[in-house]
Amino acid sequence: MHEKLEKTISTLPAQPGVYLMKNSDDRIIYIGKAGSLKKRVSSYFQKSDQDIKTRILVKNIHDIDYIITDSDIEALLLENTLIKKHKPRYNVRLKDDKRYPYIAVTLHEKYPRVMYTRKLIKNGDRYFGPYTDARAARETVILINKIFKLKTCKKDIPLSPGERPCLNYQMGMCQGVCQGEVTLQEYREVIDNVIFFLEGEINPVIENLQSLMKNYSANYQFEKAARIRDMIFNIQSVSETQNVVTPIGKDEDYIDVAGTGKEALVLLFEFRKGVMTGKKISVFDNIDYSSPEEILSYFLIDYYRRSDIPARIITPLKLHDRPMIQRYLHSRSGGDIQITAPRTSREQKVSSLLKRNLDMLRASHDTEDDDTRTSAMLFELQQALNLPDIPEHIECVDISNIQGTHAVASMVHFTHGQPYKKEYRRYKIRSFTTANDPGMIHEVVGRRLQYLASESAPLPQLLVIDGGRAQLSRAIEAMEALDITIPIIGLAKRFEEIYTHPSGEPIRLPKTSEALKLLQRVRDEAHRFAITYHKKLRDSQATRSILDDIPGIGKSTRTRILSSIEDPGKLKHMDIHQIASIPGIGQKTAEKIYNHFHKT
Repeated sequence: MHEKLEKTISTLPAQPGVYLMKNSDDRIIYIGKAGSLKKRVSSYFQKSDQDIKTRILVKNIHDIDYIITDSDIEALLLENTLIKKHKPRYNVRLKDDKRYPYIAVTLHEKYPRVMYTRKLIKNGDRYFGPYTDARAARETVILINKIFKLKTCKKDIPLSPGERPCLNYQMGMCQGVCQGEVTLQEYREVIDNVIFFLEGEINPVIENLQSLMKNYSANYQFEKAARIRDMIFNIQSVSETQNVVTPIGKDEDYIDVAGTGKEALVLLFEFRKGVMTGKKISVFDNIDYSSPEEILSYFLIDYYRRSDIPARIITPLKLHDRPMIQRYLHSRSGGDIQITAPRTSREQKVSSLLKRNLDMLRASHDTEDDDTRTSAMLFELQQALNLPDIPEHIECVDISNIQGTHAVASMVHFTHGQPYKKEYRRYKIRSFTTANDPGMIHEVVGRRLQYLASESAPLPQLLVIDGGRAQLSRAIEAMEALDITIPIIGLAKRFEEIYTHPSGEPIRLPKTSEALKLLQRVRDEAHRFAITYHKKLRDSQATRSILDDIPGIGKSTRTRILSSIEDPGKLKHMDIHQIASIPGIGQKTAEKIYNHFHKT
């Protein structure tokens, strides 16, 4: 330790405050708080009990500055503020993490929608989450839109003169605000109930909807009453499948911390009046020089500056500054606040549940990194193709035939950049017996979209056709014949050109483009699936015999005949007695076979 630094430390006051450690470039590398600045800072230079992290920090300290405060609580708050501002090298930092998905209610719009998102925008929208399971979040959005029949399109209301409503309205999947079937006030009342639903308040939602249904009935608005009745039924069906085990009657938060490499995860379970009302996931980086207890202390100060404070905070971690944090939380809430370890069997049970969730979250952390890359890839694809929405759901159609024989088509489905094999489909071509790839594309696209429309199923946000201008043109014809509008592109394999319109110039993405790699993977999977099906049909045809066409002759009978007669064609020239002499073939079966070949 050089002379100037030693002198600075010796003159530090024994008062509460914040200390700022700087390197040789006069850059702040660490910020801490203390009830006694002199005592706390001096402890860093006591070589007898330094751990390796402290030794690395101390080695880089060139100067120390400080700010005196009136109390240790003020020091606690100032430390939190300064760390956010300066982002020192050796302090833990709360990440503005965008990997985890949320459900957004777009309250800034006149007719709000419920959407899946990973972007938090300060525009008045209401966000629910974060969710650790991206698929569960998407399925929740689908469920809510299905139950409440919300507006999902981006059409401005009222529609322009002559503008047609979206396909969802035509299929009865929305309330029809664009057609004046629901007023703005009525729609907003439904949105209020959606927010209650997302908050977990099922009973108020049902009560509100029941009251609304009665009002519609009393005013002879029976169609609206029936629509509300269906909402109530669907909500009750969903709520009956939920199993929740909660503590009884208390406001409590359960919190724990887990490290994942260079980051740490803080998971909070919120209970209000004994009911679990939510969870909070926070991600910290730069954790090399911070213990789980220090991370938790930082989290408590930051989180409860902007959130309701329960009477009890339960955590298995032992905080060395627990009394100070409790006093601060008391000053914020006005009530007694306890930070305590789980003690009763009930508390230990909830804490154990929290720990299991945290372990699962930690295990899935790498997967979430992949999910983030996928989101970026899908966003790149949206921008490259100028799509109206991020293509979470992509389908691709491919044709497989050899000079028109055994022509088949495959349709594969990708959800958030991953194959979703439950939605894969195979098609035997019905309309063509000779090679005609564009015509076959027309048939298959028409059959697929017709099925989705008739089943009121969600349409893909992007349909990829394996082929160029001709194939794309016929696919668009099939779509327009059904009065459906979705983005369709053609991917021509020779130069990997992307056609967005039959008469337009193709888009050529760089070979390194992640968006292009995704399209290639979707196309190649459709090709693989089509080839597999085509080969299966060819093999099946090759192993057929004339016995397959005889009614009433089962597989075991065919096997016995084929094991006795090398050429099944000889059966045409045998009489009934000769056929019946085949081992395992009786008189009646012999008559069936003989009569089949000797029809009059």
